[in-house]
Amino acid sequence: MAKLDLDTCMDIFDWFDDNTYEYLNHILLSKLDGEERIKRALPEIRKRAQWLLKIHRGTECAYPEAS
Repeated sequence: MAKLDLDTCMDIFDWFDDNTYEYLNHILLSKLDGEERIKRALPEIRKRAQWLLKIHRGTECAYPEAS
């Protein structure tokens, strides 16, 4: 699986209505150093998005991934 960028991770969180979406939006909007915090956390953010993709793959609610 290719490395996910923040926009794709956010789309995945939104697709699954995952609380991470709102949490990251809150950080970006309310913290002066929000972008830096997100940048530092990006490896963990990617892991969360990849986990969501994995557990929903092959189900009716699966995220539409490019083949």
